[in-house]
Amino acid sequence: MTTKLTFKFSALSLAVISSVSSISANVHAADDNLKEVEKIMVTGSRIARAEVESTSPITVVSKEALTNLGISDVSSALRRLPALTGNTANNQSSAGSNNIQTATLRGIEATNTLVLLNGRRLVGSDEDGLVDLSSIPFEAISQIEVLKDGASAIYGSDAIAGVINIITRKNFEGFKVTAHFGRSSRGDADERKVGFVTGVSTDKASIMVAASTSNNAGWEEKDRYMTKDADQTYLGGGNGRSGTAPNPKLTGFGLGEGTWTVPDASNPSQVIAWDYDKEGYNYRAAQSGANDNKTTSVFVFGEYELADELTFFTELSFHDGFVQGNQAPPGTDTGWYGDSVDTPNAFKRYPDADGNNFGVGPNQKYNPFGEAGNVSKRFSEYGSRIYQSNNTITRYTLGLQGMLADEYDWEVLFSSQSAKLVQEGGAQPSIIQIERALSDECETAADPDCVALNVFGPEGSITQDMLDFINTTAPSQTNKNDLSFIQASIAGPVMQLDAGEMMFSAGAEYREDQLSLSVDQAQRTATFDVSWGGSVTPVTSPVREISEYYLELAIPVLENLDVEAAVRYSDYSDIDQTTTNPKFGIIYRPLESVKIRGSYSTGFRAPTMAQMYQGRTSSINTNMYDPCNPNNDANYFNTSIAGCAGLNPAFSKNEIQSNDIIGGGNPNLKPEEADNMTLGLVMEPLDGLGVTLDYFDIEQSNVVFSSSRYVVDQYVAGNPEFANAVIRSNNGTGYIQTIFSSSNNIAARNLSGYDLNINYLHENNLGTWRFNLDATYMADFEVQDTSDTPFRDVVGTYDSAFGSIPEYKANLQLDWEQGNYRVTWDAAYNSKITAAEDDVMDATVFHNIQLGYFIDQLQTDVHFGVQNLFDKEPPFLKANGTSTDDNLYSFRGRFYYVGLSRSF
Repeated sequence: MTTKLTFKFSALSLAVISSVSSISANVHAADDNLKEVEKIMVTGSRIARAEVESTSPITVVSKEALTNLGISDVSSALRRLPALTGNTANNQSSAGSNNIQTATLRGIEATNTLVLLNGRRLVGSDEDGLVDLSSIPFEAISQIEVLKDGASAIYGSDAIAGVINIITRKNFEGFKVTAHFGRSSRGDADERKVGFVTGVSTDKASIMVAASTSNNAGWEEKDRYMTKDADQTYLGGGNGRSGTAPNPKLTGFGLGEGTWTVPDASNPSQVIAWDYDKEGYNYRAAQSGANDNKTTSVFVFGEYELADELTFFTELSFHDGFVQGNQAPPGTDTGWYGDSVDTPNAFKRYPDADGNNFGVGPNQKYNPFGEAGNVSKRFSEYGSRIYQSNNTITRYTLGLQGMLADEYDWEVLFSSQSAKLVQEGGAQPSIIQIERALSDECETAADPDCVALNVFGPEGSITQDMLDFINTTAPSQTNKNDLSFIQASIAGPVMQLDAGEMMFSAGAEYREDQLSLSVDQAQRTATFDVSWGGSVTPVTSPVREISEYYLELAIPVLENLDVEAAVRYSDYSDIDQTTTNPKFGIIYRPLESVKIRGSYSTGFRAPTMAQMYQGRTSSINTNMYDPCNPNNDANYFNTSIAGCAGLNPAFSKNEIQSNDIIGGGNPNLKPEEADNMTLGLVMEPLDGLGVTLDYFDIEQSNVVFSSSRYVVDQYVAGNPEFANAVIRSNNGTGYIQTIFSSSNNIAARNLSGYDLNINYLHENNLGTWRFNLDATYMADFEVQDTSDTPFRDVVGTYDSAFGSIPEYKANLQLDWEQGNYRVTWDAAYNSKITAAEDDVMDATVFHNIQLGYFIDQLQTDVHFGVQNLFDKEPPFLKANGTSTDDNLYSFRGRFYYVGLSRSF
């Protein structure tokens, strides 16, 4: 659905005429090597000032520094910052269906980090409106600014944890081409990238074009020691192989109690006991450890001086991204689907006198037993399921900027953006077709077009004709996000005070946002038909109209004391609540070399479209939790717990290694709220030496959250409100099969910690030396899952909702340069992570190095580097089943790369 922007001139016309702004009038030099800029627009403020005068902590990373680390994409650049932690999706995660790259400042969900391009919002790609960081062409970037403070008063919703502002080049002249190639020491994970930037300028006009294309290969889990087997006993873990295996697992069929299998296809009536330790399926042999991904991105900036103090400008961008990953072949479990709340009528054609429902008919063509039963079988003949996604983003921005009365900078702009993310699940069988193929009627006069399915035999029993018959669905999902906005603002002096000039910035914004989510018929909740997957409900949200007004003041109180104040009013059309958020900041300079700064602000995050308007969904949950059987053991339930009494230990082990989470949207959700405070000390005790220490504190309330663990705990505790929220197998006496966990404004978080930066520049006869240390200490990360539960501190732990939250994270970088030669050494440290008493990821340090040389005759820079210099394995983690936390670590291993850039 296309969003139609309907401007409300009654509300905005005065603002457009009398106020307009420099939202992104960042003054950057065209030359990357220029080190000093007198006044710039700092992220977190709309008033130009010296960068060191910011009242909030900001990390600025230049394009040059990133190149010296072998980094050629925004996601990798951000992941090395200690302030980013937790579940940060990236292209080295082992999930085959992972499709976009995100950032999580302070470990809070990515929806709490606002991503901007030149100070302006970007359209999101998925149903939660998350910006895909891979969509920003690296060649266009001048620097990345990370504001580690709440900024709702300046930018509006989503800036609770902070802001990532990607600043592009503007005035570029000439032509520069770059190339990058890398490969792991295992001979895979190839990275190929080519890009260019070119520009021309005249007295009145300039234009810059930046483009890049990349083709990066992943790797297979079977090709890494720590991921080659789901049975992690060789690593000190447990056996996580799947109970749905190529060898069928049979129940019923007149075989008596227990489960059975057929070892010999030529003698299907001879069965033996199905042994999980022997028959369990190693699904990791068929899965990707990291996805393949390809991108093509183009960014254009142009400006033209229409008259004195009046300039037209435009930004145009296009991105096409492709991601592909493998997951294990699909399968079916007729007993599991027969009890699923999504498929309540599946595989129940053949009940017996004891009330059991069976999905395989007694007279099915290949049934050698003559009695009905259930089967669990993986169709390994399919090969791996291939997950693919295509992400297409178009964006254009048009604006005018100028100056009034030689003092007031103004800007008015319009932006229209659209993103389309198409995800396809590859080969998947249909539950409906499987049910037909296992019926008595298949290949009889009652159903002559059916092809019977032979599930009574080991791998190879399923023919291509059988696969063709059941493979009638191709799961697909399309997210379409549309974003349009008009902004107008003005900035300049208010009055002259004794200590200096009081400055202001004021403006207005009208924004329209909409999500359209469509899924193929087989995946819809009401007709869930795809084997081995979840169900989704289509969404077409109303057009969300947002009207916002803001005012910011910079007040020099004394010669050594400056105060900032800002406020923003926001009105959302689909949320029955307006919000006003202030921010106050202070900078005090008791000494020339010492600055003390602090800020306080309130923030908010509007619920995403999916959180509000999604219908019922179900998803496969592999982070299983059951206090009655915490280790998913066979023949064990802790019946001493009152809520576990009456359970049957014979059905305790969940061999499928997953359960079903039922969720969905809630149109009554309210905005999340936050209080942010920072205190900082900035010192320059010596020439070339700078030290910054910042304290941060975030208190977040009304958080939209769904906690399946909380639901299970309340169910086991006997809370009557949750009596029907958990469904167990075997008529309520076995393992947990389904959990109903809806989203509400029920959670809260309290975070606090410290950021430290030490940088030192020194020159001597041996060359120029640069030392930089970035470190974050997370003192508290207290989580309250619901308002009636106590807070729990997840610092130093692995949590299924937040991932790993190290107590300490640090990056140390040393650069040396002499003439045309340079060397960069980099080390990244993470403190230990505890998931359980016997599940601890040790503290780690990973080292990287790069050597570079500039060839004068060719005007070409070449560099060679090694990431993970000592080929260190990531620390082992049992908790999430992937052998480590792959949002924090990678199994890629030692990685070699070479790059060059040439200017013409």
